[in-house]
Amino acid sequence: MQQENIRYVLVWSGWLRLSHWIIAGGVLFQITSAWALEHDEANAAYWLDWHLISGQIILLALALRVILLFFPGSSNWRAFIPERSQFQAMIQMLKFYLSLARFPLPNWYAHNPLWLPVYPVFYVVLAGCLISGLLYNSAHIFFGSSMVELHGALAGLIVVFSIFHIATVFLHELKGKGAYVSAMVNGFRYFHYTGLNDKGGSNFSAKQSISVESIKNQSADK
Repeated sequence: MQQENIRYVLVWSGWLRLSHWIIAGGVLFQITSAWALEHDEANAAYWLDWHLISGQIILLALALRVILLFFPGSSNWRAFIPERSQFQAMIQMLKFYLSLARFPLPNWYAHNPLWLPVYPVFYVVLAGCLISGLLYNSAHIFFGSSMVELHGALAGLIVVFSIFHIATVFLHELKGKGAYVSAMVNGFRYFHYTGLNDKGGSNFSAKQSISVESIKNQSADK
């Protein structure tokens, strides 16, 4: 007989969550203020000021995220290098998305395995968008594009990423049991395991501890 076991594990540090929500809120505000700049001529100066202030705050949050790459834990740069066990989960995630959530949602420890190569690219795009925004009125040319053109193109990529990110997180919450959204609020995720209920004592007791490494390995196999 199989018995489900649940562990409540700290996955995201407070500094990482702070960086994430400043960037997330800042990006949403930047999209809103950019739209207002195009449609609210009477308050263009007002929206431009806040657009610049918000961009500088996002830049500080991005700098914090870069610093966290060199600290141990889920924020470390090594977390973005897929392990062999995660390639199977990548394929499962792709099936989950292509089937519009009809295929079973695989489990994972910290970062969504399919999005592992996407997150670093997003940070590079975001950095480029912020820098081109600071140089918006300059005459600099980058790969044949002005700062205005580059800023607009990179901002468009960020909008597309944001839409897909929000949609996929909604699907994860709808079909998963890991508390993906609340994990970015309080740092903790739920991990569900099924063990054999036999005389060998393979069950987890309520007071037993389980290592983070074993959670990573077992969740990758789900």
